[in-house]
Amino acid sequence: MRISVLMANYRGAATLPEAMASVLRQSHADLELIVVDDASGDDSAAIVRQAMAADPRVRLIEQPANAGPSAARNRAVEAATGDWLAIMDSDDILHPARLERMLAAAEALQADAVADDMLFFGETVDASGRTLLGPLALTAPMPVDAALFVEANSGRADLPPLGYLKPLVRRSAWGALRYDPAVRIGEDYDVYLRLLLQGARLFLLPEALYLYRRHSGSISHRLSVAALEPLIAAHDRSAAGLADPALVAAMARRRAGLEKLLAFERLVAAMKARQAGASLGALAARPGLALELARSVRERLQRRAAVSTARTPKTLVLGEGGMAVPPVLPPEQPVAAPPALLLAQLSDLAARHDLAIEARGEAALHLLWMVPRFASARVTGAEGLLPPGGDARLITPSAAAGRPSARRGAGRSAASLSRATPRAIGRKRDGGDSA
Repeated sequence: MRISVLMANYRGAATLPEAMASVLRQSHADLELIVVDDASGDDSAAIVRQAMAADPRVRLIEQPANAGPSAARNRAVEAATGDWLAIMDSDDILHPARLERMLAAAEALQADAVADDMLFFGETVDASGRTLLGPLALTAPMPVDAALFVEANSGRADLPPLGYLKPLVRRSAWGALRYDPAVRIGEDYDVYLRLLLQGARLFLLPEALYLYRRHSGSISHRLSVAALEPLIAAHDRSAAGLADPALVAAMARRRAGLEKLLAFERLVAAMKARQAGASLGALAARPGLALELARSVRERLQRRAAVSTARTPKTLVLGEGGMAVPPVLPPEQPVAAPPALLLAQLSDLAARHDLAIEARGEAALHLLWMVPRFASARVTGAEGLLPPGGDARLITPSAAAGRPSARRGAGRSAASLSRATPRAIGRKRDGGDSA
């Protein structure tokens, strides 16, 4: 089964090499990587061309003018030749077994789409240390219908925002579906909802194989009136004609949440423009916006206080206590502790320390690929996913926090790995969110 990895990119030169390398080292080799550069104006196109020269599975599509992530992804969908479509941002990273394991799970579940958990990481502690689906504590695949999907993106504290998911979707289920070019934030949520509304069967998998880069410069953190109005219009189109009471109620709650966000952004816009009358009028109409404004200021101050990237050295051993590579689908007996907890701890440690890691065995190597960054690592007793020495695709000087590059030791059971010195990461400009 061929998989088409669809990657929209805008000014992602700092992270693009690492993102592409994580695709090209997948254990499922029958794939194509389609990168649509949205008129970046940086070195992105040249970086993709260099990758094309080394690997014929890479394809580049250049937009003549910046048109936004939805338009870019539509170009990728139209060019895709795979049996399955995998959505990816150009500043994120894939575990090398991700596509193989997701495809096996999708076939076993007879699913139209599967989505794994996502490990959050970034340059600061506040951007790291958790997974998207962690609150669900999954120990088995979980089906998601349209009503649950909408509820999860309506601000409920007990459900994670599923609009962030990066699923693997059967091309035949995707069909003629396209992103709404007018939607520049929340475009993933919008298209996934329409996928579910047309009958696709989606399952969440109890395994994190996607590293999602978070930072304050993300477009996902910059809502605006101009971004929210098209999103509400798209919501209304999807809500038209629905009959299921649970879904209708969920859509109504989500629209109320979007209206609240829009009112807040209008207040902020009026305050920035020093329109005192409009600002006071907005607060009079919705007094609760004052609390939202205070919360926004507090969170902004907290983010500024957490910008330090200073790290202390720390040694970490992986592989003790009888670790095992998890099965593609969980065994009949649920695991005692969700793996998401361990991954969250590793992400937090990587944000706080320069890690020197010793990985012992196949399970430890499997886990090592989900550590966002480390200073050095030594792998013993494992060969399964160990990258071959000298493979230039695994690390480049422009990578933000280079992925493992291995050099074989004296024997076949040991290797030393190292990462490039972390540097400032670029802004996530091509990803959807939960708005």
